Amino acid sequence: MKKIFKYILISLLPGYALLSLALYASETGQTECNRVRIDLKDTTKAQIISIPEIRQELRDKQIDPTGKTYDRINTEEIETELLKNRMVSSVQCYKTPGGTVHIDVTQRQPVLRIINAQGSFYIDKEAQIMPTPKNFTVYLPLATGHISQEYARTKLLPLALYLRQDEFWNAQIEQIYITPQQDIELIPRIGDNLILLGKIDNFEQKLANLRCLYEQIMPEVGWNKYDTINIKYNNQVICTRRRS
Repeated sequence: MKKIFKYILISLLPGYALLSLALYASETGQTECNRVRIDLKDTTKAQIISIPEIRQELRDKQIDPTGKTYDRINTEEIETELLKNRMVSSVQCYKTPGGTVHIDVTQRQPVLRIINAQGSFYIDKEAQIMPTPKNFTVYLPLATGHISQEYARTKLLPLALYLRQDEFWNAQIEQIYITPQQDIELIPRIGDNLILLGKIDNFEQKLANLRCLYEQIMPEVGWNKYDTINIKYNNQVICTRRRS
């Protein structure tokens, strides 16, 4: 008898589960959103967008879920619209029982600020061009001069990432200047000299040669002995002494 009852119970479980899901879907469809929780990720290094700005964007685009029932809230539309913001890298929007809609926003991480004749912009590690934040200042290496957006994406970004990821160079280089001939000049944080890198080609080896100079020679002669340091040519470091 117990076995028969057990078999009957097991056979009824799938139907009960389906019925529970149907009732839950029906109830949650009529749940009203009474809270929108926005979680802004990756703000430890730099913050380029704020939660109030995201809330205002929801209102401006008429996609604010507040006060709407769950069956009228399109989470995919919210994600798509917020992703049009060039400060945003990814968005996840989802509903939870109790009336809370969660929006998890990951902001882009700029690696370089660029100032050219047309104005100022940032570029992130994925080669995306970003406008200058309105309410935030991001302290990054600065590139100035004759820089198009295409040059920034294809030529300058690999150099910027290399400098950023190397602890030594990240502490050394403060500014990058691009001449009309597309030669690169570097301005260090320490010392009053100009580093002539030349064309972007083979910059890793050029910087390796410069590092040898920094580690072996500069501590002996002083950081301000040379006016310019030329590393344009393969396996050569040419230093020009400062005029007294």
